[in-house]
Amino acid sequence: MTHQQTPEPMPTETKDWTVVLDAGCSECGWAPFAPQDSVHRFADAATRWGLVLQRDDPRMRPAPLVWSPVEYAYHVRELLELLAPRIRNMVAQEDPTFQNYDGDASAAENQTWAADPAVVAREIKQATTEVLATLDALEPADWQRAGHRSDAVVFTVGSLCQFIVHDVEHHLWDVNG
Repeated sequence: MTHQQTPEPMPTETKDWTVVLDAGCSECGWAPFAPQDSVHRFADAATRWGLVLQRDDPRMRPAPLVWSPVEYAYHVRELLELLAPRIRNMVAQEDPTFQNYDGDASAAENQTWAADPAVVAREIKQATTEVLATLDALEPADWQRAGHRSDAVVFTVGSLCQFIVHDVEHHLWDVNG
């Protein structure tokens, strides 16, 4: 498939990925880590995503029902853009509620398969910079501040960072085979 064509719609993701916070990920080998290590892991991942998006055709899907590198990167960028405001809300408010993020719906709505890889790389870098600044401003006790998704899943700032780090790193694993 070339990137000019509208790809086949992806099946909706139904897996509860929060299990990785306790058990790790059997697919990519990710294991739980100290939440404060999120800082260097986000920074490292942003660099790695920049390299992925410099490939010959990062808009090419390896198979009809597998996202292309730019689609995964767009998803990663969206997660990073959601993270900093959610952390700030968790620190400022008592147990805020966040809407669930539907990456599959967003991908279809935003036609992520056609995104400009250079723009997405720049946006990942910008979003990562905001996340790192937000994490740098945390007090030690802030890592335990809580919030929850609208489906009642509870996160602390620390576990939310771990959860997003897993997503960012898992998708690097996806595109690097």
